[in-house]
Amino acid sequence: MGALEVLWEDLLDATAYSLFAIHSNAADFTLAYVLNQHCGLKLQRTPEDLKLDQEGSFLVFSWKDENCYREWTLFRNAGREAVAGVSEGLFVDQPAMNRTFLVPEKKEVDYFLKLEGEEQGLRILPQLLSIPRVITAYRLDPSKLKSRHNLITY
Repeated sequence: MGALEVLWEDLLDATAYSLFAIHSNAADFTLAYVLNQHCGLKLQRTPEDLKLDQEGSFLVFSWKDENCYREWTLFRNAGREAVAGVSEGLFVDQPAMNRTFLVPEKKEVDYFLKLEGEEQGLRILPQLLSIPRVITAYRLDPSKLKSRHNLITY
């Protein structure tokens, strides 16, 4: 294992955050809106998508709660990556879109809500489960995810 890989793994271990998986068929902006309404957040669409080298780009909403020293980030798990156009058929020379995942080992999850900072006094999971647009939500252990580095690159 190289020195950079060891440093990267140390950084991953030192970066502590709470992670929640959200299953919802709501559009990304709709989910951000209802999270703001029900959980008292102020999530806003970031000017740029999260772009990973080979995985594509992913929608991100974030909010820095400077009063409580917390940062909230909502990631859409499914992204899109443009690939070479079709050479035959009705849509010649139109780029095709491949579906990619921010966390490929959790393809069934629609969104991830990440909280950096103290969770003390917050009842996040009950609030998420009380939202009508959320099918289900649960806590994930980031250390058990192979692609957890995708969640801290933003």
